[in-house]
Amino acid sequence: MERAVRRGPHAEAVRTANGVLSFQQLWDRVADHAAALVESGIGPGEFVALWAHRTEEIVAAALATMAVGAAYVPIDPRYPDARVAAILTEADPAALLVDDELDGPPNDGAVPVISLRSVARTRRSAPLEPGPAPDDAAYLLFTSGSSGRPKGVVVEHRSLVNYCTWWSEVVGRHRGGTPVFGSLGFDHTITTLWPTLLCGAPITLCNGLWDTAPLLTPPGSPHAAIKFTPSQLRFLERTARPDYRRACRILVLGGEVLEPSLIDGIAERLADVRLVNHYGPTETTVGVCRHEFTADETGDGSSVPIGRPIHNTRLYLTRPDLGPVAFGEPGELVVAGTPVARGYLRGGRGGFLDEAELGGPPGRAYRTGDQVRLRPDATVEYLGRLDRQVKVNGHRIELDELRHGALAVDGVADAAFTVTDEFMQRVEAFVVCAPGTDPGQVSTQVRALIARRVPAAVVPWTVTVVPEIAMTVHGKHDLAAVRRSQS
Repeated sequence: MERAVRRGPHAEAVRTANGVLSFQQLWDRVADHAAALVESGIGPGEFVALWAHRTEEIVAAALATMAVGAAYVPIDPRYPDARVAAILTEADPAALLVDDELDGPPNDGAVPVISLRSVARTRRSAPLEPGPAPDDAAYLLFTSGSSGRPKGVVVEHRSLVNYCTWWSEVVGRHRGGTPVFGSLGFDHTITTLWPTLLCGAPITLCNGLWDTAPLLTPPGSPHAAIKFTPSQLRFLERTARPDYRRACRILVLGGEVLEPSLIDGIAERLADVRLVNHYGPTETTVGVCRHEFTADETGDGSSVPIGRPIHNTRLYLTRPDLGPVAFGEPGELVVAGTPVARGYLRGGRGGFLDEAELGGPPGRAYRTGDQVRLRPDATVEYLGRLDRQVKVNGHRIELDELRHGALAVDGVADAAFTVTDEFMQRVEAFVVCAPGTDPGQVSTQVRALIARRVPAAVVPWTVTVVPEIAMTVHGKHDLAAVRRSQS
């Protein structure tokens, strides 16, 4: 970051609705916040919670936390109180930084609160020396909980720097910056935050996915890159139908499986836009695989390939006993190398293991729980979550396979499936219809198509047409919210 300041101190660093901060102005605020943290006794090995609104002060505070060798813990203001309390309890932060003392999370006083606005009004800058070490923790991020109880993942600076270095090569000569619209508590957002600033390019802070003016129609030249989850892209297609050529040079998609049909439906608005399918769990520092393609190269599979590994990353496709699978056969993806996080905060091995157990050199590795296979062109194809393979009425079924089938029906804009045990095991489907279609006809066609593909015992009992499939703050399907809306 200091290099970016030295290269262009007066260049734009942070754009907001209220104005622009230069790199020098941002760095001055980082120094102020770092000095305040040091005065409070905070340094390497500590955790610092951020009540993470998307503001320039929060960006400066996160950088300051990392600069003093501590790790930041972002807490999204939209999290339920119970999740906020669980994060504060588990992380046990040395301080809680808020933009305004009156606008913070529930806190019984056990965690000292530092008002960032008060710090910003008091010039107290000090040299940021000596800075963090490679094995210092950079941030503590809690998983979304979509496949179990949320866990705190500790990511070190060496892993974050490795990711930022890879990203700088993806962006290359494009210096139009990136928009930040997602939750800071979701590693999806890191892609358009720290790597952009380290490249010396500006970030644009948006109020959310619905803040479409700065997000999709930036003044002047397009953003260098935008990153969406496929669910977010489907939402924008129903609400805004943006011209992506106007919005960005590079469109990055990640966080969920990417179906070719989604890209095929918007191909005419993707001309000359570089497309990147990006894959990686939180435990492997944002992303470890990348597949670059064009709108007419989505492939003939049920999903767009996730591609090849990024820098300093090794991939293993394994059987349940961790032995290798044959070429082209499905296997669990295990990631090894620099991107692998330190581990979970309160211990517990989870999917972490020693790469030596796979026949490689000693070091960190992580079992993703994702099933993949190697294609003839040596790219990796994502097949689905191993824990999404559920048994219904004696039949094993992959819920993502049902979703792919539903999305192939004309008039289906989005779809999601779940299994309920309320009275007996049964599959339920929720679909969103495209404008101008007959919901009853679409519902009938979805059920009929799936009935031709799977045993009768796992055909959805109900296909419910809904106006929206709710998203979590992490931009993924929230089926619990969908079901509540129907009750």
